[in-house]
Amino acid sequence: MKNKSCFALLVLQVFMLCSITLFCVAPISCKLTEEGVLMTGGDYEPPSIVSFDVVDEKSVRLMFSEGVKIDTAVVSKQIENVSDSMEHSSSQKASAALEAAAGANGTINSSVVMSEDNLCATILMEESCEIGAHYELYGCVSDKIGNSLTFCVPFTGYNCFVPKLIMSELQIKYAKGTLSGKAVFRSEYIEFVVLEDGNLGGLELVSGSDGEDKKYCFPAIEVKKGQVFLVHFRTMGEGCVDERENLSEASAIYSVQGVLDLWSGYTSASFNDNSDVLILRNGCTGEILDGFMYCSPESTEWKTGPAEFAKLLANAQIYESGNVFEAALSKGVTAQKTFQRQNVRQILESVNNQNEIEYPIKNNSDFWVIKAASPGEISEN
Repeated sequence: MKNKSCFALLVLQVFMLCSITLFCVAPISCKLTEEGVLMTGGDYEPPSIVSFDVVDEKSVRLMFSEGVKIDTAVVSKQIENVSDSMEHSSSQKASAALEAAAGANGTINSSVVMSEDNLCATILMEESCEIGAHYELYGCVSDKIGNSLTFCVPFTGYNCFVPKLIMSELQIKYAKGTLSGKAVFRSEYIEFVVLEDGNLGGLELVSGSDGEDKKYCFPAIEVKKGQVFLVHFRTMGEGCVDERENLSEASAIYSVQGVLDLWSGYTSASFNDNSDVLILRNGCTGEILDGFMYCSPESTEWKTGPAEFAKLLANAQIYESGNVFEAALSKGVTAQKTFQRQNVRQILESVNNQNEIEYPIKNNSDFWVIKAASPGEISEN
């Protein structure tokens, strides 16, 4: 009996010590009732980022799920092969990527402005970000009871000089052949016409079938009104040179001497052979700048990815509804025949005459025909 009493006392002591310890460290609340103290639970969830926006060339904005205090906020330029490094070992305090994000290789001086409810944090930088350059915001925040969140958000330098562009020719097919005993490749490309001067940095081209993982991010290159340039979506064979200054470096099939040729670097297929929706957008703001829809004659509805993009084009008023029946028919497109826009010259003429044009430019299947590929040349009406 005496042993049972000692054991019961020991259990009670252990229970009391555990209760006191948990009470001290756990974020719980309590209230007094007639029966005693009632535990009502607590907040164990850290704050989360609801949205992130690049506001302009010198500021970015974060929205949080609850009121927070900014403990750390560091803006730095991404370093190739370092910022995306997975290197880590027991001898390192932190990975190379984390150290870089935290400012080990230099930072951009900045300050933080919080909203009254502490839900919104605006990071103000002392210097402008380079158009199209890659940066990251590293930070630590905590809520009112101490739950914390550490994050690293990549972003692209804001482009305040966005050009007006339209797609004028699209090659969606791929073929491999031989010419004079050498392998040749006819690969996917899109031709663009510039309607207003600007810088391509931060613009993105993505298809509903390929998705975000395969989007093409334009380099920071200035373009001029009336200029024609090409983006090639498969790097196969010789002469696939991503041009910057010398516009005669690329020599692959469908590259054009004297015309800016850009290459995505992908070696696999781009776009769906029969039905797809492509959008050109401002990567910083999400604004839709242009788009194109095509489908096979048998199509009655979009698949999931293209369907979402078709809605975006309808919301941007580029297409009336985004319905599959508004799309250009892909029957007849081959590795040597492309979609070509027929109203480009009228649009350019209007722009050159200083007439106001509604942008984004409206689109529909009536503007497109299938003809022999002519990259670098504006199609005749």
